[in-house]
Amino acid sequence: MNANITWGGAGLVLALAGTAFVISEIQHGIEVGNPLPVAYGGAVVLATVIAVLLIVPSMRSSS
Repeated sequence: MNANITWGGAGLVLALAGTAFVISEIQHGIEVGNPLPVAYGGAVVLATVIAVLLIVPSMRSSS
């Protein structure tokens, strides 16, 4: 199997799992009115979107 697909897939799984975890932190920050977890969560979501945009094209071109 191609290394781009193996490691890219693992990276996407970890990024999406981290985003799923951080969503609960964002919700908690909104509930208590603390902007720090919301800002941190927003940065994690943005990093996940950037990771997907970088990884998926390399996975598609190598298959």
